[in-house]
Amino acid sequence: MSEAGMVIRRMAPVGRYALRVDWSDGHESIVALAGLRLRCTCRACQAGGIPPPATTELDRAEALGDASLYLRWRDGHESFFFQPELRGLCRCAYCVAEPERPITG
Repeated sequence: MSEAGMVIRRMAPVGRYALRVDWSDGHESIVALAGLRLRCTCRACQAGGIPPPATTELDRAEALGDASLYLRWRDGHESFFFQPELRGLCRCAYCVAEPERPITG
């Protein structure tokens, strides 16, 4: 995939449990907030295991230029993801190489 497809166009919450990401190549990802928090690469998160549900509530999500995503959680913790990492978390049929099994349409 080209780097042009890795640029976030829009983000929006999906209820209280997921983040929708619209990419510049037309792809749409819906990523569970709990999964994002579990994949935070800071030492505190990696040492702590599964976070309690309150820490998976998102306070703020912001694309930082063309390179990364900033997340601020309700408990004050901050996470950063490079956009290719975030795109790699997409579990849609296309991204997991099962295009014949789409969820919709």
